[in-house]
Amino acid sequence: MNDNQTYKYDLHMHSYPCSVGGSPIRDHIDALIAKGYSGMVITNHFYNGNNDIDKTQPWADFVDAYWQDYLYGLEYARQFDFDLLFGLEEHVGDGLEILLYGITAEQIAAHPELATCDTETYVEIIHSLGGLVYQAHPYRVRRYIHTPGPLSCLNKLDGIEVYNAGNTPEQNELAAELAKKLSLAVVAGSDGHGTHNAGRSGILTKERIRNNDDLIRILKSRDYTIIYKQ
Repeated sequence: MNDNQTYKYDLHMHSYPCSVGGSPIRDHIDALIAKGYSGMVITNHFYNGNNDIDKTQPWADFVDAYWQDYLYGLEYARQFDFDLLFGLEEHVGDGLEILLYGITAEQIAAHPELATCDTETYVEIIHSLGGLVYQAHPYRVRRYIHTPGPLSCLNKLDGIEVYNAGNTPEQNELAAELAKKLSLAVVAGSDGHGTHNAGRSGILTKERIRNNDDLIRILKSRDYTIIYKQ
């Protein structure tokens, strides 16, 4: 491992109330700081996922309510010079999910069609906004996942999550083999809901990721190292 790579970031985290079963976002920040992390991307379950935001309200109001948890964390993170970025995880059918990076709530609010469009259209919209899309934990096996494996439109995505601390070693290995076979870009994260998962995965970088521009540039460069479970 390159000794110059000194910044740790978890790219897959969940907090309550956006994600059911998550710990408060400020508790996640405390836990990651204690583990030596420089920041995280909060990727709460979105509109079609398992969240606790009222979906009967208008789209823009829903997105604003979803965004508030990030803002609550951001105010706290700034006190500790901790890099907190906004992302999301969305369910796209049959229990399969995607991770979005490099977008803002304002951009999402301007596209209510994201609530019902197919996955390929979803990816096209996010790309038009300058964001990146990765398949989350592609080989995860759960009762609600009917067909584990890569999405049919995987070639339209930017890559896959190759290591997820909530997956088994065998499931992560399948993802790693797929990424190698197809030369896919990769991301990793703890998928932490509770703070006990802090520090279990993410990426190690040579520079800080202070904003979406930094995140997009570093992910596109592939110049980072995967953090495996400690």
